Formats: sequence, C-alpha cells, structure tokens
Amino acid sequence: MLRFDETQRLVLALDATRHASVLGAPGTGKTETLIESFVSRAGADGWEEGDLLILAPSRTSAARVRDRVHDRLGRASGGTLVRTPASLAFALLARRAAEEGREPPRLLTGTVQDELIGEVIESALAAVDTAQPQSWIERFPAELLRSAPFRAELRELGRVLDDAALAPETLMHQLESLVGERRQEAVTALPPHELVEVWAAALGLLAQVAERTAKNRPGELTSSGLLREASSMVRAAGAGDGIVGLPRLMLIDDAHELTEGDLSLVAACAGLGSRVWAFGDPDVATSAFRGERVDLLTRMDEELARAGAGSGARVPHSRTSPAQRVVLSTDHRSDPAIRAVVSRLTERVGAAGAGAQRVAVSARAHGPHSAGEDDAAQARSATQFVSVSAVSEQIGVVAHRLRRRRLGLDGGAATAWSDMAVVCRTREEAGSAARALAGLGVVTAVTTGGIVLREQRIVRELVRLLQHALGIAPMTSADVFELLGGDIGGLDPIVLRRFRAAVRLGEQRAARQEERETRGIDELVVAAIERPEAEPIVDSAAGRAVRRIARLAAAGTRVSSAGGTPRETLWAIWDASHLATPWQEAALDGRGSRADDAHRRLDAVLGLFFALQRHEEHDSEVPIAELLAELLASAVPEDSLAARSAREVVTVTTPQGLVGTDFSLVAILGPQDGVWPNLRSRGALIGVTALERWLRGGAAEPPARRDTLHDELRLFAHACSRARDELLVVAVADEDHHPSTFFSIAHPRFAGVLPSSRLTLRGAVAEMRRRLTRDPLDAEARASLAALAREGVPGARPDEWYGVLRPSTESPLVDLDGDPEAVVRVSPSHLDTVERCPLDWAVSRLGGGTTTFSSQLGTLLHRAFERVDSGDPEALLAVVAAEWGSLEFESGWEETRAFRLAEQMTRGLAEYLADFAASGRELVGREAEFSVRVGRAELRGTADRVERVRGADGREELLVIDLKTGKTAPGGSALDEHAQLQAYQFGVLSGGFDAHTGSAGAALVFVHPGALRARDGEYSLRAQQPLSPEAQGEFGERVAEAARVMAASAFTARVEHHCSDEHSPGGACRLHIIPAVSAG
Repeated sequence: MLRFDETQRLVLALDATRHASVLGAPGTGKTETLIESFVSRAGADGWEEGDLLILAPSRTSAARVRDRVHDRLGRASGGTLVRTPASLAFALLARRAAEEGREPPRLLTGTVQDELIGEVIESALAAVDTAQPQSWIERFPAELLRSAPFRAELRELGRVLDDAALAPETLMHQLESLVGERRQEAVTALPPHELVEVWAAALGLLAQVAERTAKNRPGELTSSGLLREASSMVRAAGAGDGIVGLPRLMLIDDAHELTEGDLSLVAACAGLGSRVWAFGDPDVATSAFRGERVDLLTRMDEELARAGAGSGARVPHSRTSPAQRVVLSTDHRSDPAIRAVVSRLTERVGAAGAGAQRVAVSARAHGPHSAGEDDAAQARSATQFVSVSAVSEQIGVVAHRLRRRRLGLDGGAATAWSDMAVVCRTREEAGSAARALAGLGVVTAVTTGGIVLREQRIVRELVRLLQHALGIAPMTSADVFELLGGDIGGLDPIVLRRFRAAVRLGEQRAARQEERETRGIDELVVAAIERPEAEPIVDSAAGRAVRRIARLAAAGTRVSSAGGTPRETLWAIWDASHLATPWQEAALDGRGSRADDAHRRLDAVLGLFFALQRHEEHDSEVPIAELLAELLASAVPEDSLAARSAREVVTVTTPQGLVGTDFSLVAILGPQDGVWPNLRSRGALIGVTALERWLRGGAAEPPARRDTLHDELRLFAHACSRARDELLVVAVADEDHHPSTFFSIAHPRFAGVLPSSRLTLRGAVAEMRRRLTRDPLDAEARASLAALAREGVPGARPDEWYGVLRPSTESPLVDLDGDPEAVVRVSPSHLDTVERCPLDWAVSRLGGGTTTFSSQLGTLLHRAFERVDSGDPEALLAVVAAEWGSLEFESGWEETRAFRLAEQMTRGLAEYLADFAASGRELVGREAEFSVRVGRAELRGTADRVERVRGADGREELLVIDLKTGKTAPGGSALDEHAQLQAYQFGVLSGGFDAHTGSAGAALVFVHPGALRARDGEYSLRAQQPLSPEAQGEFGERVAEAARVMAASAFTARVEHHCSDEHSPGGACRLHIIPAVSAG
C-alpha cells in the first residue's frame, strides 16, 4: 500500500473537470502522484479507457512511465496509455487519414532532413555562376552553407516555423511588408534591417528545402511538422465536430520539458474539452537552452489561451474555472545534503512565476539521526566536490568511486552498475568518458539520443566496401590500408609498416629476376584487391588480411551484380567478414572496454542496416550513392529502434538524457570555465533564437548572458537532483583548466583528495607494490601481496616483478679471462657511445634500435655518395629518388618538405665531389673496410671514402672522409678528439688500409643545412689533424679500454651526465634508470 504525504494527497483530490498544475522540486513524487491519479480513475465509474492519457517528453521517459502504470494497474490495457506529444500527433493524423482513405504521414528523420538541406545547398552552389543564381546564396559564404552547424540551425528554424504554424513563404511576405513599413515611417519596434535580411535569406533556402521535401519525400513530416498538422487539424474540427481519440484528462509528466509545438497540440485538445494536469519543476528544465519558454506550470490559463485553447471550446474556458495548483513539499528521493546542493543551485535561477517548490525538505531529514559532527560527516560522504590536477585523474577518481560502490567496500550493500550514472555536458564528452571508464573496468552504456554513424569506424569501413561493391567508387590503396588498420583488418601500425617493407622488398626481388621496372606499393595493393582468389601478396598476417578484404569486396560485388539491393549487398559484406560472432561473444561477456566496444560496434552496424532499410521501404528517389555520401558526412544522430541490452551498465549521458530517471550515485564531470556553463551565443548564424522571441511578441534579440547562465544552471541542478544517496562532482584545476562558478556555488567547501587508482585486482597489486617500494617494512602491503599471490593474481608474485629478479646470467658478453683466443670487435662508430655511457651502448647494441626518417635519408645519401663520381646533382638526386618510395610519410606536405631537404643535401654532395675533382686528390676506395688488432680488441670499420693526397715533398698519404647527414657538427677540441675519425687515422697508421702510406688526417663532410656555417657553401668540411705518435698510443689505450667495457657482464649508467639529460645523444639507457615500481 503506497503512502502519500499531505501535499501529495491534495494532488489525488484534484477536480478532474478543471485544469491543474502540480509544482514540485526533484524527488517530491510528481510522477508517483501522476501515476496514482491515472490508476485511481482508470476503470472507475464514469471513466472509459480512452478518457485518460499520460504525456511524457521522450520515448524513453514514456516507456518508463508506461511500465510503472502497467505494474500499478495489474492488468492488460487495450490502448496506449502513455505517449509523447509527437506520438499523439501521429495517432490523431493517422486516424483522420484512415477515415478519409489516405496514407498516414511518415516521420522525416533529422538525418534525412539534413541530407535534403545539403542537396539544396550543393545544387545552388553548383549553379552560382549561372544567369539566375538563388537570391539567398549571396548572403552566406559557401563554407558556412556547407557546415554542419549551419544545417542544424536551419533545421531549428524549421521547428520554430512549425511551432508558429507558419510556412517559410508566409513569414517572408510578412517580413517584406515590415520592410515596406520601415521605409515609409520610423518603426522602432521592428527587428534590425540586417537581421531581417538574414531571416529572409534563410527562409528562402528553407522554402526550397520544403519544396524538395514535398517532391522527393511526399507524406513525410518532421516531428515538429506532425505537431503543427495535428494542432491545425484539431482546431479546424471545431467544437461541434469533435475528434475521436481526444482524452478527457491529459496528465503531463515533466511538463517543464514541453516545447512550443507540444503546447500548441495540448492547447488545441484543451480547446475541445480535454482537461490538462501538468506536473513538473521549471527550475530543472533541460530544453530551455534551445530557446523554449513554455510557462504552462506557472501560468497555465494564460499559456493555454496564448497557444489557442480558447477557440471552439465546448466546456467553459478556464477564465471562469481557474486552474488548480498544488505545490509538493517533501523530497522523498535525495539525501539532505544533496537536497541542500540542489536548493543552493535553484535559488539562483530566475523564478519565472515559480519558486514555492524550492522550499521542499528531504524526508530523510525528519528521520532519526545523530547530531553534530556526524551530520557533517554524513553531508561530506553524500556530496563530494573534488578538484584534480589532470583530466586522466578525473576519470580515475570517478572509476575508483564507481567500482568501490559496486564492490560494496563502504560497509553497505553493493550498488548495481545500473543504479549509477556519469553526466557530461555534451554527447562528445560522454562518449569519451564512457570509453575511458570502460578501460578502467567500469561497464558503461552511452544514452545521448542516438548514434552518429560517421563517428563509428566500422560504419565508415562498411560504407567504403559497399561503395566499391556497388560500383560507386573503386577502392584505392589508401582505402585498403585504412581498412587494414581498422575494425575489419585489425592490424596495428607496426604490422602495417612491416607489411609495406615486405611488399616493397618482394617486388624489388621480383623485378630484378624478371628484369623489369619495380611497381609501386599502391599499384600492388590495388591489384591484390582485384584478385581475391590469388595467393596473399606476402605470406604474413597482413597479406592474408588484404586477401580477406578482397574477398569481402568480391562478395558484395557478386550480390550487387546479380541485382541485389544495397541492403542485401551490405549483408553479404557483413556476413563474409565473420565479425558478428566474436563481437556478440565479447558483448555478452560483459567485461571491460572489450565488451563496451563490441556493443557500440554492433549498435552502429544495426544503425547502418536500419538506414538502408528505411531507404528501401520509403522507395526513395535519392540515389544510393548520395545516401552513402550523406551518411559519411552527416553529424545528426540516428535514432535507433533496436532493443537495448539488458546487461548491468553504468549510464553515461548528458543532463537531457537524465529526464525521468534517478540513481543511487551520480558523478558529474566537467564543470569547467568555458565548458559548463557554456555562455556562447546559440542560434546566432541565422538568428533563430531572436526570431523565435520576436514571433512570441518579444524583442528580436538573442538571449541575454544572464538568461543563458540560468539555462546552464538548470541543466546542472537537474543533473545534481538525479542522485539519491551520493553526488560526486569532479573538476580539473591546472594551468589550463579551472573549475567553473557552479562548482563553488553548489558546494563552498571542496572535498579532499580522492583516490584515483584502479580498483581492480591488478590495480590493488600495483598499489601494494608501490607502497612496498616506498617502505619495505609496510606489513599491510606485504600481507596483501602475499594474499593476492596465493590467489594467483598476475603481478603479485615477486618472481614476476620487472627489475626485481636476479639477472638470468652474469656471464660476460665476451669471456676474455676464460678464453685466451677471444677477441672483442670494436666499431669506430660505437667508440664514442661506449665512452659516453656504457649502458646506452649495451641497450642499443643488444636490444636493437629504431629507424627514423633521418637515418633512412642518410642511408639513401650514402648510397648516392658511393655510386656517383661526378659532381652532377641530378645524378645524385636520381639515386635518392629511385628508392624514395621506401620512405613513409604521414602526409603529402611532409614528403614534399623532406624531398626538398634531400635536394639541398645532394647539392652539398655534388659540390664536394666537384671540389674533389679539382683538388688533384685521388680516390683510393669507397666503403673501404679495415681491420686492426689492438691487444684483445679488433678495431674494424668501413670508411665512406679514402682519398690519396700527395704532399709538397712528394710523399703520399691517405685522407679518410666520413659523410654525415645530421645537423649537429663538432668543433674545437671535440673535433680533435672525435673517436670515429681517430679510429680511421689509427687504421691508416696501423696499415689497415695501405701499409705503405701515412695519414693526412680525417674529415667529416656535413651536407645538412643545419650544420653549415656562414662561410660554408653547400657543404661543410670539418677536418681532424693527423695523429701524432703520442696521440696514436693514447688512442690504442682507448680502444683497449672500450673492448674491456664491451666484453663485460654489467654496464654502468652515466646517470648525471647522460641518462638523465634529455639533450644527450642516444638515450636508450633512460628506460633502465626508471625504478622497477614507479612511485607516480
């Protein structure tokens, strides 16, 4: 048996023959009393089943209320008990169409309307140079016309006209008349002339959209268009005719969400005798930010009269029977601390004729509770406002709190995922937050009003394959690589790079064997797509993935060629992908980000199939190529009719998605300056908000900053009010982000630091290891790790810890002591690294290095330097260009810039070779190898060039040249002690190159423009003087010491002078100076 408080019983006693408004703060039982009012009359004497109707603001809200009504009734019903205003409008229009033998109207979705607007704009832009361009096109730049915000605002303009029951042409004529009045006399109340011209241009465009809609989509109406037509039909019926299906009593839940179009239909029904009971709270309206200012709750009689309820009323108008009004006084939902937060917020919202509902108190405040410090502690636990130092930490704090409640670690019962929600200001932020939370072990579902198909990668990939199969646009190599790295291919960038290299190498080998020119990788990949039954282009996972994509494309092409519809073609592609089964299994698995990703992908695929189904069923004249292009371009969410999964998930949504809901815990993200509140002007591109105000009799101006702030405050208050037991609000405070004023208004005192660690078994292991690293005597951490290790949690056992185990071997790299014949090979290019930081040498030598663009370009330039004798820059550049395709670039402009650099550096090589030819020196060798024994070391290397120099005394000496393509050149003492050059000279003097010549020194040739001095030409020659006998002996000792270091079993890190210096060359050692268990 339900129990109602005193003010709720007043609602149940209201007179059903009069209008009524029921005001109540969040949680005061508005929906509960609405349902009880409905149930108490349903089936009672004098009431038929169709006499009662509940209106809810959205389909999801309507579904929730409908379920509760059915539960209360305890029996089946013959009709629809709960509708949205648009659903009521459709039902009325469909019934009238059936009576007249016509087809019922169909809904024109936002996506299709967006497509139609885009088509009209593109047609006009294509004809802009003709003799008769559209008059409106000169008013707006082409970039603006093509933008998604402009199309969205034009759709909003259509809604405003529907709400006002005006056609674009009608309003255009009115504006023209006003302009005429302005010319004849000064009319100060008229909108500014510039604004009128913008309206006129936008209306001209909208009129053409309406014309195209009527031609291509006959019988289709937008949601606001359905409301307009239904309102007009009801009013036209008059008091004498009546309309079948109108209820005697309409109960409106969340009436503060009514739009002007909704009110128009409600008022029209009231004009024919329906009584209206409105339940709501204007302080938490979420539609006000769009310009809606429906005051049905606070000024019911006036609003119904304004919207046209007076014409044709069959019962006495409310002027003789004023609307009843009840204000609910007790919040039965929220903790007192949460109620206090909501009160602080709503008391700053403009009252708009309301305000009495704000004094509601929490029912829990009347219950037994302790006083003093316990009250303060309870308030702190129920409402926590926290600032963090990073965006990632913000997500971590929320994830930790959600998981803690889910695991019941606060001493109470565990909280179901479905009883918790995360709120973000925008749908984009909600999507990002959901993905981040899923990665931290929180199961999420985003409910923000549909799916933007183009934002889903799998949709883009399937559409691209479909375009290929339908013959719209054959796939390019770029498309193939996009598929390979996406949901269908599943390959990572490293695998793709290896695949490119393997294809290129294989083609070079084949070209040499067949004595032909090599083909580019793009040509090879496209050819592979055209031969789906051939062997993979290379025998690797990536090669097989290319063949799999080729077979997907072929499967779609077969169905399309046989006359299949686009939807059947898409099914052939999807079925051949074999993605359905693993994704369904991952979705049903229900764990972590893997399950969330699978759900989102499957929802997106269903949305794509639904879009194609709608295209087929409506027999649209829009070519499929245009539909697919629009799907990839449209930013309008697709409303999904697919059933939602029944799994337990945390709801991630925006304030608008919370209407009609409540949760035990609500976490709010993003009350930041510039984000929430968002005070940027809305509807400014074509002045939609100003037009809406003007049509309602106000000034033609956008909302004042104060009004916008109040709208944002309503959204924030609404989000806070959804929490029953705990409200967590997290903002970022760093150099670039600052909490907004809402943060301090709602809660003057911030909470302390909240934990952001991953509240998972792995997270617990990491936390305990971190604690034990800080304090080896931490008994709790040791005991916890032992318990986790006994349960087999990965990472808990010490023998699994990185950096803690003893080395797998302590044997030296070269056993100089145990093997008298052992020799250490020392490379001239490694000497400097060994001396600078032994650990850096060991890591880079044993662990392998990375290939950069600079090193790849250097390889090509060395090859040109080796193969070309003349100082012809074109010949040198031709060698570089021949293998330029082996380099990879992220974009075309990067490649252009890199090639210009290569051209400049080849000019440096050409100038050096020209100077060499004129010098009289003789080339002895290119890539000349040498080897010299120095004790237990073997100094072995390769010199780029060795040149013979004839001195004034006739003696011949060797000059070693080393080409450098970097931009850092040594000078002064660093050049004199340059280890690599000294190694080359040591090789000359030791007979490594020619036993009968001395050393003329060694030189570095720099060709990078960054290494050139003002006095240099296209290259810079940095020469090292010939080694003296003393220097030769000292260098031999350096080689022997380097060999000893390189042969060792342990390597020293030069932490202070190298490893911790970000500007030092090398850097492979830096990874090894990070603690095995970091403290951060």
